Amino acid sequence: MAHGEPRPGPNAPPADEERPRQRRPARLPDPTDEVIISALAEDARTGITEIAALANVSRATAYNRIKRLTDDGIIQGYSVIADHARMGLGVTALVLISGSQPDWRANREVLSSYPEVEYCWYVVGSADIVLLVRVADTDRLRDLILTRLQSLPGVTATQTLTVIDEVVHRPVVRPDQ
Repeated sequence: MAHGEPRPGPNAPPADEERPRQRRPARLPDPTDEVIISALAEDARTGITEIAALANVSRATAYNRIKRLTDDGIIQGYSVIADHARMGLGVTALVLISGSQPDWRANREVLSSYPEVEYCWYVVGSADIVLLVRVADTDRLRDLILTRLQSLPGVTATQTLTVIDEVVHRPVVRPDQ
């Protein structure tokens, strides 16, 4: 301890122990943030110089904005948009699952382990779970539904909606302005 520094009290954490960081409440993105988010949603490989020019801010400001948006949980990661059909996954379907509520925790882990499941939502309505699945063909879809999904604990019914055309796929949906 340096000369003249106050001594910590009896309940103070040790000097080498980091204090938990207080998270400030996230604020809604402003128009500059939205330009940055849109640029990254369009192409996550966009360089900081180009993002700064698009947002009409300095590189440092663009970098700090991206860091804040990430720290606040607004930007949660970067991803690739794949052409699933060209990857051999020619069948896309929504599978609605109805079942008993006590089994939802166990089924949540099992559903998360299925590589065919792109999205899994627990919902309120005529179904309890909605899955977005991508498979190579209808034989694999049949196997997923009849063999694996319908044998899960508590599953009482499934309904399958086969996608015939993907019309809109927005990586980011922005609120009305």
